[in-house]
Amino acid sequence: MNDWFEWNGVKCTTKGIHVTEQPPITLPAERATYTNVPGKAGSLTTIEADDVYDDMILVAQCVIADPTQIPTIAGWLKGAGRVTFANRQGGYYEARIVNQIPFDVILRGNPHRSFSVNFRCKPFFHLDDSSETVIAHSGDFITNPGCVASEPVITITGNGDITLMVGMQIIELTDVDGEIIIDSVLQEVYNDDGSCNEKMEGDFPLLSPGVNAISWDGDVTSVVVSPNWRTL
Repeated sequence: MNDWFEWNGVKCTTKGIHVTEQPPITLPAERATYTNVPGKAGSLTTIEADDVYDDMILVAQCVIADPTQIPTIAGWLKGAGRVTFANRQGGYYEARIVNQIPFDVILRGNPHRSFSVNFRCKPFFHLDDSSETVIAHSGDFITNPGCVASEPVITITGNGDITLMVGMQIIELTDVDGEIIIDSVLQEVYNDDGSCNEKMEGDFPLLSPGVNAISWDGDVTSVVVSPNWRTL
């Protein structure tokens, strides 16, 4: 049944909540500026950058049968986290609960209460199937199944100066001593000893939709990619 959502790993049905109306599957709006040009019909559209979209408000309409659960629900439905809806499984949105939640009486004498939860979601739907991939040989490929670029976390084990190529992107690493992690989500380079940002030159890599070649020059013993696949 599609009568649930999951918030930070907990299904709402365990709190006595049932969803009466799921939010529709929604595509985010591209972030753009529209400028009217004197003497020309229409407007000039300027996009901020590729794959830059606005947040979305996704609303779940809900009902509870036991009003004594309201304090427990209030303590649970707050803050930021991950939400999965029953009508779009296999992944999650990063979201924040942004609305006051009024528990309305459905009928006099009926204990049921109705309410809505507004999730302010970041625009990308993150796929659950994003397991680590070991790149066995320089020049091997990894395929992005989504429709937008993902932000991988790449762990490299090696020594000395290393040139890493991800698709058409080139990253230069210097003085590597063992393991180094390039985290495109956090925009940080680090290892167990702390920050290694000074050891990297180049942009943080992205994995474009479709096939991406990963290769390297230098003393590299392993490359492991956590791809963080996502789509719209």
